[in-house]
Amino acid sequence: MEQENLQNEKSRKVEYRYYEMPVNSYVLPLLGERWTTNYGRDSLHFHNYLEIGYCYYGKGSIVTEDQSWEYENDTFTVIPKNYIHRTRSNPERVEKWEYLFVDMDGFFDELYQNEHAAIADLMKENIEKKVQVCAAEENPEAASVIRFTLDEARNRKKFYKESMKGCLQTLLVMLARNAASETEAAVETEKGKRENRLGVVLEYISTHYSENICISDLAELCHVSETHLRRLFQEVMNISPLEYINLVRIQAACHELQKTDKPVDKIREEVGFETASTFNRNFKKLVNMSPNEWRAKKQKKANYHISIYKGW
Repeated sequence: MEQENLQNEKSRKVEYRYYEMPVNSYVLPLLGERWTTNYGRDSLHFHNYLEIGYCYYGKGSIVTEDQSWEYENDTFTVIPKNYIHRTRSNPERVEKWEYLFVDMDGFFDELYQNEHAAIADLMKENIEKKVQVCAAEENPEAASVIRFTLDEARNRKKFYKESMKGCLQTLLVMLARNAASETEAAVETEKGKRENRLGVVLEYISTHYSENICISDLAELCHVSETHLRRLFQEVMNISPLEYINLVRIQAACHELQKTDKPVDKIREEVGFETASTFNRNFKKLVNMSPNEWRAKKQKKANYHISIYKGW
């Protein structure tokens, strides 16, 4: 029955839930009553940042394309970026969750430099290779740090931002250590890859979008034919691989347009568009205005806001 349920999950469309970090921050907390709700109808989705969730009360499953984990009261979850998943609970049950979305790449780049970069790479590799679903009583130290970080974000006492940075460093070390404690057999079975085929491709695109990406290379990553990969993208995500690559590139361009004073043409080259016409056409298609218009509009705003792209 469980296998049948997972097969049904695969037949559904996938949402891309894209979040923008607050300015000068590596953590986006999602707090309060909005996240005390029913998760029984949550759809398959993935995020552009690491997701750390804490379930204060509830009962259900975290489901990926080919695996599920049970959770209940006082459980924390760690979902790597670009990992297709959903929360499946009793459709009639109200649950309380709160979340921390973490820009792990940006945080580690600032914290670990030069000879210490290898440490950051090793921690990221361990955290990003698997989903973690853990009862608080099994790892009380990590659970305590998560709750404390959420409370710091909620109460905003003096120096809370510095406190959250310290908590984040401690927490990421704990999560990397927990993931690294897997048995050799489990690591060999996983072979460092995502448990969902598309997750491998999504992660590759997120780190190589500025390069010339061939669909045949993406197909090879997940050991399917190019035709099968195109069909899989269309069936699961309702978008072609090239359309998704362009979406990621435009999002990267938006980030650079707001945070830097680089010329538009330089940004266009950095995010992987060879010609200005292709860049402008895709930008207007996705954002409904030109790059210069978007930059002028965004510069009038001091802070980011949460944006969610869903239901393609």
